[in-house]
Amino acid sequence: MQLRQLEYFIAICEAGSFSGAAVRLYVAQPSLSQQIRALEKELGAELLERGRHGVTLTPAGRILLPQARCAVQAIQEAHDSVRQVVEGRNGDVHVLTVRSVASGVLPSSAARWHTLFPSTVLRLHDFSHRRALEDAVRSGEGDIAVGPRPPSWEGPVVSLGYEEMVVIGPVGHGAGVIAERDELADADWVLYEAEQGMSEVVDRVTGHLKFTPRTVARTGQVSAALLFAVEGIGMTVAPENAVPLRWAKHARRIGPGFYRELVAYSRKHPSQLAERYRDMLTSVELPLNAEGDLPVGAVRL
Repeated sequence: MQLRQLEYFIAICEAGSFSGAAVRLYVAQPSLSQQIRALEKELGAELLERGRHGVTLTPAGRILLPQARCAVQAIQEAHDSVRQVVEGRNGDVHVLTVRSVASGVLPSSAARWHTLFPSTVLRLHDFSHRRALEDAVRSGEGDIAVGPRPPSWEGPVVSLGYEEMVVIGPVGHGAGVIAERDELADADWVLYEAEQGMSEVVDRVTGHLKFTPRTVARTGQVSAALLFAVEGIGMTVAPENAVPLRWAKHARRIGPGFYRELVAYSRKHPSQLAERYRDMLTSVELPLNAEGDLPVGAVRL
C-alpha cells in the first residue's frame, strides 16, 4: 500500500469520478485507474463501483476512506514537523558542555537563541570534566558540544574564542593588580577535586609558574571555590566569564595571562537546528577573547 494510492483513492471519492480526480491531480486517467486496481489487489477487495452517475464506495471502500485520510494527514503532519525543525521554527537542540562554560559563556547565547527561535527548546547537559564531555559526544549523545578544544578530534570543530583564567582572592589582595608568581606561591589555595576539569587548568597554571600550591580546601564546584576564595579561605583559579559581576573586583590576571580556547564541535556534521545554533555562537559577541586580542606573551592552556 503506497501513499500515492491512498491519495488517489481519496481524490476519486471527493471528486465523485475518475475523470474529475484525474483533472484535480494532473494525472492521466488510465494511470489513476491502474493505481486503484493495484490498491484493490493489495487489499483483496473492490473499493469503488463505477456507475452511470459516477463512482460509489463499496463496504470495503467505506471502511478504508477514513483510515486513508488519517494516514495521509499523519504523513503530512510528519512532513510539516520536520520542515519546522529544518527551518528553525520548532524542535530542540541538545547542547553538551562543561559546567564552567554552562554558567559563564552560554547564558547570553541562550537568551539570544530564544529571541531568534522562540518555539524551540535549548537543552543543556553539563559535565564536570572535558574528557567526560568528549566521551559523551563520541558515544553519540547530544547534537553539539561546546567546551575546550578536544585533542585529535575527528569531526567538525569551530573556534569560538579564548576565555581568560583569573585568580580569585579577598579584596585585600588588590583588585585590578596582576597576580605574580611569588605572591601565588606564598598563598593558601582552594583547589578542585580531580573529577572537576578545572583541576587540570590549575595544574597547568601552577606548573607553568613552577610552584606547588599549598592546599587548604578542595571542592568539585567552581561556584563553591569562588565563594571560599572571596571569603578569604584561599586563592583559586576560574574562568573570568564564570565570576559573577558582584565578585569582579576579586578577580585578577595571572602573570602574562592564561587562556583556554573554547570550540563548538560534534562527531559528525550537526543537524540543521544544531548548525544554526553553532552559527549563532560564532556570530554573536560572547564573553571570550579573539586570538588576535590576546596580550603579548599570553599562555595558551
